[in-house]
Amino acid sequence: FINPLYAVIFIIVYIISFFLKSIAMSIRTVQGYNALQRAQRIDWGERLADLEQPEIALERLSGSKQAHARNLEQLLKTTHHAKPSDIYNAVIIATYNESIDVLEPTVQALIDNDYDTKRLILMIGYEGRDGAQSKAACETLLAKYSDRFKYMMIVEHPSDIPHEVKGKGPNITFAGRKLQQYVENAGIDPEYVIVTTLDSDNRPHRNYFSYLTYEYILHPDARHAAFQPMTLFLNNIWDVPAPMRVVATGNSFWNIVVSMRPHMLRNFASHSQSLAALIDMDFWSVRTIVEDGHQFWRSYFRFDGNYSVTPLFIPIYQDAVLSDTYKRNLIAQFIQVRRW
Repeated sequence: FINPLYAVIFIIVYIISFFLKSIAMSIRTVQGYNALQRAQRIDWGERLADLEQPEIALERLSGSKQAHARNLEQLLKTTHHAKPSDIYNAVIIATYNESIDVLEPTVQALIDNDYDTKRLILMIGYEGRDGAQSKAACETLLAKYSDRFKYMMIVEHPSDIPHEVKGKGPNITFAGRKLQQYVENAGIDPEYVIVTTLDSDNRPHRNYFSYLTYEYILHPDARHAAFQPMTLFLNNIWDVPAPMRVVATGNSFWNIVVSMRPHMLRNFASHSQSLAALIDMDFWSVRTIVEDGHQFWRSYFRFDGNYSVTPLFIPIYQDAVLSDTYKRNLIAQFIQVRRW
């Protein structure tokens, strides 16, 4: 039914296009990996401290051609800009049926960060519906670690709120509203609060909050921006079966590739956004299972297109899919990719 010549031409063009695409992705992967390595070598705590007194820092860096010096020069041209001492970071951890063995390393990763934990607010949102078993673990963590943070609160998400799906979005939205109440009562400006959402198995790199705060202060319109780290599925990579390792590695590579193409970036998994923006748009979607991807479009339309995602070339580590049997592993992996 098809002229063989046309079929041959089509097949050749098809193969060449995928060959070129594979080359482009390989180049982006190498570029992204190099950016990741460079970012992890930088002392972001020191750079963040320089933003407190940029004039003095610029004198020390006089004649330097590094990007940090240019950033300081640009900051001095801005009449009104926040200082690191004005900024607070808030973390909302969503959990459902997670044991303390999963949750505690995530909290410990926050404490081990190079950022001042007395400027870190921690909210742990757990589910109150039948079958949820995280309450005891959250109470234990609160008793053990509450004095390490500016403020720590555990929030039980009720199961009887109408028009909500069962998922992460309603959980972190409920916790976000509690965060809003705390910030208002404490007299903190929501513009100076950066909110990062984490799953219970997420471990931010030790420089994550310093790097995030640095980029937030330098951003010309931080209220209309989200900040997207590289999500790498490496926490338990050697504990999962081979097919899961392949998928997890491929997903990690893809996140590195997309970070090198900011125009393609969307909110994915763990990301950060201004509390003022979240209040303006009533936090996250409570009607969709995949709240992260929807958050991009909710923000985009709420701000009439004045919205962008800024890449952070630093990782937040997550678990690869792991279940108790090989068959359940395959099913869980399929469900994860289908959800995405």
